[in-house]
Amino acid sequence: HLRAHPDEVCLPGGMVSAASDISIVSTCLREMAEEIEGIDIEEDVTVLGVLRCNWGEVHHLTGVAVTPVVCFIGEIGDKILKPSPDEVAECFTVPLAFLLDRERWVHREDYAPIFIGGPHVIWGLTGYIVERFIKDVLARYSFDVPPLMSSPE
Repeated sequence: HLRAHPDEVCLPGGMVSAASDISIVSTCLREMAEEIEGIDIEEDVTVLGVLRCNWGEVHHLTGVAVTPVVCFIGEIGDKILKPSPDEVAECFTVPLAFLLDRERWVHREDYAPIFIGGPHVIWGLTGYIVERFIKDVLARYSFDVPPLMSSPE
């Protein structure tokens, strides 16, 4: 039902509220709480940091400055996530192993990366942010992920 970005896969987020947000992190947490019920901001969320983006690339995609805040919310399996019907149609997850599988990504010059390996295609700004997170954060660490399945459940 949104005017901007209808029917797109998006991460929680939005504009800074000068009246209530004291930082980019507080904007992120407020927007997440507004858009997805079932995540207790005080109990479930650990803020890990801010993802640095190439502003020229982001401006090319959106026309506005975007500062992604990376959070850990623990295991999703036991949580009942209820999207705000005014802003969000559905919440879904993608296994980490799928995101790390380069065969599930499409790259074209002058376009944001496109992830085709989940229940929905992830493209545009969201594809850009997810790939930046993989390259700039996850690529620095060694870890084991469960074996790849044929499709997300």
